[in-house]
Amino acid sequence: MTKITKAPRGVFRKSLALPLVFSLLLAISLAFIAGCARRPKTYTDGLGRTVSLEGTPKRIVSLSPALTEAVFSLGAGDRLVGVSTFCNRPEEALDIEKVGDAFTLNTEKLVSLKPDLVLVAGSRDYETQVEKDLARLGIPAWVSGPSTVAEVLEDIKALSEVLGVEKKGDELVAALSRELDAVRAAFPEGQEKPKVFITFDSELWTSGGGSFVDDVITAAGGINVAGEVKEQYLQLSMEDLLAKDPDIILVAIPEEMAEALAARPGWSSLRAVKEGKVFFPNPDLISRPGPAVIEGIKEIAAWLRGE
Repeated sequence: MTKITKAPRGVFRKSLALPLVFSLLLAISLAFIAGCARRPKTYTDGLGRTVSLEGTPKRIVSLSPALTEAVFSLGAGDRLVGVSTFCNRPEEALDIEKVGDAFTLNTEKLVSLKPDLVLVAGSRDYETQVEKDLARLGIPAWVSGPSTVAEVLEDIKALSEVLGVEKKGDELVAALSRELDAVRAAFPEGQEKPKVFITFDSELWTSGGGSFVDDVITAAGGINVAGEVKEQYLQLSMEDLLAKDPDIILVAIPEEMAEALAARPGWSSLRAVKEGKVFFPNPDLISRPGPAVIEGIKEIAAWLRGE
């Protein structure tokens, strides 16, 4: 007869309890890991505000032509599911769904695209209606408003972190910085900086000191003749312009649309006009605070050097 040996009291109870404990610990650990994965990550946008995102954005709408160019330059153009009607660079942006612009935004279209991030051009001085609309809709917005070329580079670097392409951001900013350094190095040492006047129409509207375009002129090696006026935009009279008599005139409108400007009384008396130093830069390159502004600076710098 087989003898059955009884286990000590509590052995079976303990053996059943151990798997249960391990199961509970595993469940708690998985829940903790899942909770950490869902924890929003915070970033700082171009205006210094905090933006919380659940993860790396994969569906992006850009309402800023400059930021659209930046996204493409960072190699993330395939994530753009919507852009503004003003986003015309690079050429690939023309084929992306349009959602209006910062003034006439089609919110229904934007919502239908299900973006996890919207890029917006903004200002530190006030909150735009678009920003208010996005906050109401609960859609994260990353806002940029550079007032200098240096801030453009800072925003590109910050945006690369949001997109999860930090290495590409570092490389792009380094390359753009080298191009800027080359512009400065190419300007003849000791040569007096040329006086520059820029106008955006035939009515002599220009940019004052502290504006983005003013900084572009400075970066190119020139002096903005309206730089002493601390306004973003102002209108000069022909008398004022004749008194300043700039060395270089930049006309930021298509040449075929500048007939009214050339017909203004006193225009032909300006030294820059008589010497043939009136140039027509691409407005998108000099007034748009994106990576392509470096090309605009290089073009202006070449004119200032007489090339």
